[in-house]
Amino acid sequence: MTPVPEKDTAQMSTETAGDEYSGGEQAKKTSFMDSLKESLRWYETGMSKSEKLLLFKLDAMILTFTCLSSFSLSLDLQNVNNAYVSGMKEDLHLGGNDLNMLTIVNQIPYCVFMIPGTMLMTRVRPSLLMPTCETLWGIFTLLNAFANDLNTMYAYRFLVGFFGAISYTGSIFIIGSWYRKPEMSRRLGLYAVANPLGSMFSGYLQTAAYDGLNGVRGLAGWRWLFIICSVITFPVALYGFIAIPDTPATSRSLLLTKAEIEMSRQRIGTGGTPRRNRLSFGIVKQAFSGWKWYLFVASWAFLDQSEQRLSTSMSLYLKYYSNEFSVPQINNLPTVTNAISVVTTLAASWYTDKTRNPFLPATLAAGMYCITAYILVAWNVPQGAKFFAWFMGGSILVLQSLLMTWASILTIEDLEQRAFLTGSMNCLGNAIKTGTNIVVFPASQAPRFKRGYIWTAITGTLQLIFLVLIKLMTVWDAKKGEQAAVIHGLPVAEIAVDEKTNEEETGSSSLEKL
Repeated sequence: MTPVPEKDTAQMSTETAGDEYSGGEQAKKTSFMDSLKESLRWYETGMSKSEKLLLFKLDAMILTFTCLSSFSLSLDLQNVNNAYVSGMKEDLHLGGNDLNMLTIVNQIPYCVFMIPGTMLMTRVRPSLLMPTCETLWGIFTLLNAFANDLNTMYAYRFLVGFFGAISYTGSIFIIGSWYRKPEMSRRLGLYAVANPLGSMFSGYLQTAAYDGLNGVRGLAGWRWLFIICSVITFPVALYGFIAIPDTPATSRSLLLTKAEIEMSRQRIGTGGTPRRNRLSFGIVKQAFSGWKWYLFVASWAFLDQSEQRLSTSMSLYLKYYSNEFSVPQINNLPTVTNAISVVTTLAASWYTDKTRNPFLPATLAAGMYCITAYILVAWNVPQGAKFFAWFMGGSILVLQSLLMTWASILTIEDLEQRAFLTGSMNCLGNAIKTGTNIVVFPASQAPRFKRGYIWTAITGTLQLIFLVLIKLMTVWDAKKGEQAAVIHGLPVAEIAVDEKTNEEETGSSSLEKL
């Protein structure tokens, strides 16, 4: 095995000082061409061939599965909206707020099982748990195609949400377990774009199903959409049983050598074994005693509230004016929003990895969203301005990868805290969205959702405020760490290692001592 070169204390201290996740400032200045070359580099400078091969294999295993899983889940969740505007409403005699209720029935189990499901991944092998859940939600997606009444559809949507609950935060957990800080944002960015790609592809699939399969074997085009989505889901689940390497500390992957697993443990620090606590209320108590849980969960909740207008409001607007727009246009035009999300997320994630500065792209994305929100609040603007607002509002999805990256890195050395924090973010954000969706965006109020647009303008503004608070708290934490280092006469990086060693020897953390 080729060992990973150890960095000397001075280098570690410099790296920490330049880490924006921890509130530091990037001090190194380079020329424009050097910066451009560095920004296009996938592997970090000075990385050995064996480490590059390891990263290549991890990307092929982890990123391939998680991105495909997110893509297939997005298809299986989004397809009900496309089916609704493509004939399901008429065939099942739906109306009023039935579409909202289908979303709520799907989201309730998705939210309830998310935190316990993510915590379960610290005890049950993810390589068994995640693909099994994916197989089951694929089965119930398939059964949606044969539902003949609303109640049956409710039952199947409930089960799709239940078994799909672990997918998002489980993938975040796996990615956060194998990659170092300078590598994580790009990977989470690629993972994040799989969701809007799935939503976008769902529109194209529905168009193809409507045009090419409508009436084939006596099935309407919207029913074929559910069949196609399930056919995409099953191979992804099968691949997961092979590809997911669990965590570095517990991996038994047949695709990685023992030397590569050991190298992974060295790369992520602390011997590759993040602190492992007994599952108890103490984990919750520890999370609630710091600022990270409150600010990140609130910020994610604002993101989910803001995101509500991206999913259905434009589709229902186009459906309302169906005499002006064809069924293919109703399905395809909203996909431009997803395309904007993909481009902006990739750019922001790449920038964040290279500069260690998630704050700048996050605030730019939130600022753009606020502008688009204010346009829709005004409403009495040209149709082109409305389309601009719907399309560019997709920039807010940049925060999915940036907030998860930020939260994962700040809790990278504690499996349970990382699982609880990221699980809480997605769970509570979706739970609040489920409760407010029918209030602020009832389908019966299409095409103008005055209440909803005002609400999302408020949450977008609050998002900006909370991003500033997170930034200030990371700076504050960094300064506390520097002061502790000065007191002990050690660099910041060394004092962190010293404190970690002390915790392992005594069996208690500094928080527990307090």
